[in-house]
Amino acid sequence: MKKKILLFVCLLVVYTTILNAQTTHRHWISLSPGLRIGGASFAWLAAELKYDYILSPFFSVGAYVYYEYSYGIGIAGRWYPFAKSFFLELGLGYNKWYSEAFFFDHDTNQWYKNINDFNGIDIISGLGWRIDVGKPGGLYITPSIKFPTIFRWYKNPYFPDPHIFLNGIIGYFGLGYAF
Repeated sequence: MKKKILLFVCLLVVYTTILNAQTTHRHWISLSPGLRIGGASFAWLAAELKYDYILSPFFSVGAYVYYEYSYGIGIAGRWYPFAKSFFLELGLGYNKWYSEAFFFDHDTNQWYKNINDFNGIDIISGLGWRIDVGKPGGLYITPSIKFPTIFRWYKNPYFPDPHIFLNGIIGYFGLGYAF
């Protein structure tokens, strides 16, 4: 069984290397404004800055930073099943969220401010299209939809246990450049 797995990995490396020689533009950078629907609030503006390195016409890896009611960083991989513009994406990252809540204590007749510090690990799946504007490489657009899931732990006494959040749906419309 180990020999079959090793043979499969070797064939995959050779196949990817052959296809890699056909890929001319390997670096893709995009800025994507978007809108998150659902999750902690019904609708919230979002933005993502992403770098992709094209491994082959079928695969790319990248890094991203984003803001959507919280902010985070992470790495992601994209699979282009038809070696064209449609892709499926899976990312893993770190999420940070601060929250302020004001409440009135009727016993003391005073207002209090509660600051919450939330940390989490993101698993973000998504799908979208990378569409070249004009000839391949250069300027491109990337409409996409992402489904973030956050494994969050808290640094406050009100929520001591870890929680899992399906954090809505985020629609992005990216504009980027390949070189």
